[in-house]
Amino acid sequence: MESLVSIIMPVYNTGDFVEFAFISVTEQAYQDWELLVIDDGSTDKSPGIIERWARQDKRIKVFRQQNSGVSRARNTGLSNASGKFICFLDSDDWLPPNSLETRVRKFSESDLIDFVDGRVNIFPEDGARIERSWTPDFRGNPHRKLLRLSPRCFFGPTWMIRVKPGQNLKYDESLKHGEDLLLYVELSKGGGHYDYVDDVVYCYRSRAGSAMKNVEGVLDGYLSLRCILVRAGRFNMWDRIVFEFKIKKIMFLTFIRKGNIGKAMQYMVR
Repeated sequence: MESLVSIIMPVYNTGDFVEFAFISVTEQAYQDWELLVIDDGSTDKSPGIIERWARQDKRIKVFRQQNSGVSRARNTGLSNASGKFICFLDSDDWLPPNSLETRVRKFSESDLIDFVDGRVNIFPEDGARIERSWTPDFRGNPHRKLLRLSPRCFFGPTWMIRVKPGQNLKYDESLKHGEDLLLYVELSKGGGHYDYVDDVVYCYRSRAGSAMKNVEGVLDGYLSLRCILVRAGRFNMWDRIVFEFKIKKIMFLTFIRKGNIGKAMQYMVR
């Protein structure tokens, strides 16, 4: 028996890409879905594209808000979702045709599975070729892995989540970066089993204007996330040491790739 999947898609000025995101959802092999589109104050052609698609398919539900950021937009989607399962799609990315079907099938293998992930293909802005791929390789409770920024079970907003009664599915709206990681940390802190499929479930478009290209913003996000986790008592001593080392390593490698050796060394000696 099919179960409804709620797909939450914030949109902010991605008029050149959002059409492809809509197409990828409507062409899913698994058709028991609802798409919650949150227009986060777009000022380009996105609103017109959203309206056209919403008129064509009653499963597409549209919400509008003043520009408030992706976390608040996703929270709007979460508070209006009706699905047994929830997943996320950024409006400049897309889902391969079997993305929903393979993950829902994995959930059907066991009621103990709470989160299902899969492979991710990363594309340049034009979407013309695969630059690289990410593959998960962990099964079990992901809490400690997440606190240590392990790439074995975290890429970004690629998890499908089984909705449980009383579960607090909510993003921290103070974060501009690291919000996905914090949500997953909080969902897994009391247990929860992470699993994955071998199929590609998400196609990520690496854009010059995307949030992850803002290096200083990414650093601020990690530092804010660290403060939140420390205040919440999520770290033990070794988790915090590993987390902070990983932040330094990420920033070091990022600035090396940008050719800024001085800045890279600055982050390693902090």
